[in-house]
Amino acid sequence: MYREVKVRQLLILWVFFIFTGPALAGDNYKPQSNISLLRSLDAGYMIIGTTHTNEVNDLQLVDIENLFYELNPSLILLEGGFWPDSTSQSAAVECCGEMGFIQFLAKKNNVKVSTWEGDSLSEAQFILDKFDSESVKIFYLLRQAPQLFNHANLAEATEKMKSLLGESGFPAQEYQILSKPHSIEQLNSMLSAMVGKTISWNEFTTADIFDAQLNTVEFSKFQAIKDRVNEFRDLNAVTKLKTALANKERVIFIGGQLHFVPVMNAIIKP
Repeated sequence: MYREVKVRQLLILWVFFIFTGPALAGDNYKPQSNISLLRSLDAGYMIIGTTHTNEVNDLQLVDIENLFYELNPSLILLEGGFWPDSTSQSAAVECCGEMGFIQFLAKKNNVKVSTWEGDSLSEAQFILDKFDSESVKIFYLLRQAPQLFNHANLAEATEKMKSLLGESGFPAQEYQILSKPHSIEQLNSMLSAMVGKTISWNEFTTADIFDAQLNTVEFSKFQAIKDRVNEFRDLNAVTKLKTALANKERVIFIGGQLHFVPVMNAIIKP
């Protein structure tokens, strides 16, 4: 089931529609998956909220492809920066999920692709206005930890984390965060002190574990950092989408479900 907010001639209907059949709704394609959708073919945009997936048979991909050809966009705005190009549709999904998939469609049809994300240094400055650098660095490291375990054992993931902690790691290079921790031992010690219990970075083997921990009282500061990060991201998303529409682009904006409502609200606000 999907939810759609429909815009018709400046009339905004704040209603969520739930569909179960395969038929079309009027002249518009009716998605079959759980995506969220705000579309205005007249205004030339679609805002799509997804559940991130690397499954090549996910129904969301069928919906994304049909919506792509319905709008016939001139520009795709992607979550997550710029993704590697793939030689096939399945490879794009396995590598980079639904973002890689729609990028593959765009390149195949000579459609421009960009990201709605802001630059890393501006993001870091936005976060550091509210939080100390050590906590922010640990947040970024823990958020990255699940990816280190992709197709890797603990020893391999540990070597990757050691690299991230150093001067060549992304916290130092992309975010210009040069503070502690600088070693695995410091990371575990500082993290345990911050949350008031013994814990190791290598317990964060999946994104679900990371999210579950952030929902606990002990990790409330890290949840607040995450909220601040998403505030920055949503502000950039709205700015880039509005700029594209002002430039008369036909735009598909695509991001995780978390970003759908903030971006939707900004676009339909009078």
